[in-house]
Parts: sequence; structure tokens; C-alpha cells
Amino acid sequence: MAKQFDWTVLFSKRYKVYTQLLFWIIVFFLYIILGEYPQQFTGAALICIVLQETLELAIPCYSQNLLVLPFLKQGKWLLGIGLYVIQLILLIYGLPLVLNAAGWVFVKLFHIDNRVDWTQEHIAFSVIAFTIVASIFKIALDKLILDKEQKEMELRHLKAQLNPHFLFNTLNNLYGLSVVQSPKLPELMLKLSDLLRYALYDTNQNYVSLQKELTHITNYVELEKIRLDSKTQIELDIQGDLTDQYIAPLMLIIFIENGFKHYSAAQDQQAFVRIFFNIQDDVLHLKVGNSLDAALYGAEKPARRKGGIGLSNIRQRLHLIYPQKHTLAVIHEREYYEVDLKIDLS
Repeated sequence: MAKQFDWTVLFSKRYKVYTQLLFWIIVFFLYIILGEYPQQFTGAALICIVLQETLELAIPCYSQNLLVLPFLKQGKWLLGIGLYVIQLILLIYGLPLVLNAAGWVFVKLFHIDNRVDWTQEHIAFSVIAFTIVASIFKIALDKLILDKEQKEMELRHLKAQLNPHFLFNTLNNLYGLSVVQSPKLPELMLKLSDLLRYALYDTNQNYVSLQKELTHITNYVELEKIRLDSKTQIELDIQGDLTDQYIAPLMLIIFIENGFKHYSAAQDQQAFVRIFFNIQDDVLHLKVGNSLDAALYGAEKPARRKGGIGLSNIRQRLHLIYPQKHTLAVIHEREYYEVDLKIDLS
């Protein structure tokens, strides 16, 4: 499933004018479709009267949001309320004159006979109602956009922390192999190149295909297999249909990294890192388990806290991107550590 359309972009500076123009065009045609105009008006006269009725709504909305609301949002209540009262008086008594002037222009341009004397119409209710409605809508919309921008800033900050975390771990691996001049180093560097290409160029979007994310993880696991002793048991099992599934990039790799970073085993036991993926009914299930040496349990725990920035960031990202759509459980036994994550990708 492709990522959802971000409707708030319609109110960005780039599209704001077009969005508002489209809104008033819809209002204009709704007046006509619903028959909210004097029935004696037809043809050009009908278009002119409906245009005047649209202006009756638009002018109070824009005067409120552009001239009065900024003072209220700044907490200048006395000035804002004073301006609002002055605005109501001017609109109630002045707006009919503006609409009559527009009607006079239409009469001259289109040679129409029917026209409305707006000074005889009661517009006070519509003026008060639409200045209030426009303010409520504007405040709510601004809050939604501000919350979205703050969320995006947090995500960019968290992603900026995730990438160096990954690089730190991998460069440590490279350094260790270069010291002993391991023949595994060239293949390791090639895998690292693929990993960096993904991290730098393929993760600029908010969502990537799940297939790409799991390919990235597979490359990382293959890299670790090259680095680690063959005595370490490494298992990677991917099940389910990945077609048309999307996920936030670099969402899963930290769990895999932590498994390799903290695994250990007693002398008479085999060390292991086991990774299991299952995708069913749009739900991604990830399990990452690694062995622990019970004798080192006390020493391992402080180290785990010290290196916990990656896991902490992932918890925040999960909360921001998949609120109420994920579960994360951690099992920490003396000889075993497991992370169990489920994400609803729908």
C-alpha cells in the first residue's frame, strides 16, 4: 500500500492560492446547484447574483483572517476584539455598498436588467457567522500544519541520529578487520558500499518499499556473517508477501544491529543471532533474538544502557509514525535477549 497523500501540502505557500480559488469555485457552483438564489434570475443575471453571494462570504472570511485574527493569535485580546467589533460594523453597513457596486459593474458589462439592492438585505448574521467559522477553521488548520512540521522536524532529527549510529558500528567492524589484515575486508567494504548507498540515497522519502528495507537488512546480515567467526550461528528467515508494502526507512535495522552488538555465549554454548520476519494481512512481525553469557549478565546490562540511543530513537520513531499501530516487547533473560515487534502497515 502506497503512502497516504499529505493533504496539508495543499495549504503550503506553493498551492495555497490554487486551493482557495478552487474552494470558492466549489462554493459558487454549490449556490447554483442547490438553487440558493432568487428564482427570477437566469442566464448572466444568475451568474452575477451568485458571484455576489459568494463575495458576501469571502470578504468577511478574508478580512477576519488577514486583519483581525493575527492580533488574537498574538494574545493582543483587547486590540483584537476592538478590531473585530469595528470590522463587524464596517462589514454590516459597508459590505452591501461593495456588493451593489459589483452589481452595477455587472449591469454595465453584461447589460442585465435584474439586480439586487443589497442595502435592503439582512447580512448581519452571515457576517458574524462566517467571521467566526473562518477563524475556527484557520486556527485548526494552522495547528494541524504546525503539528505536522514539528513531527517532521523530530523525524529528521531522529533519522540524523540513526545514520551515524549505523556508521559507527560498521566502521568499528572495518577497523578491526584492517588491523589483522583480514582477507574478508574487500568483500566487507563492498557490502558496506551497498548499505551506504541505501542509507544515503534511498531513504530520503518518508516511506520506502518493504522489499528494499529487507534487502538492506539482508546485506547487513551478510556483512556480519563475513565479519564474525563461523562458530556463531546466524539465521535470517523472511516469510510472507512483500508486494505493495511500504515502511518508514531504517525503521528495523537498529534491532538487527543491537542483536549483533550485544550477543555473547558461555564457553560450552554456541553464540547465535536469530532474525525472523513475517508479513501477513498487512502486519509486519519481527523477532530478533541473541544469546547471552549468563556469567557476563551483570557487566552486559550497563553496556546495554550506554548503547541504547538507537533503541530509544526507534521507540520515538515508532510512536511518531505508527501511533496505536505497533507493539514492541523486549524479553531480557540471563542467557537470551529478544525483541518482538509488530507493525500494522495498512
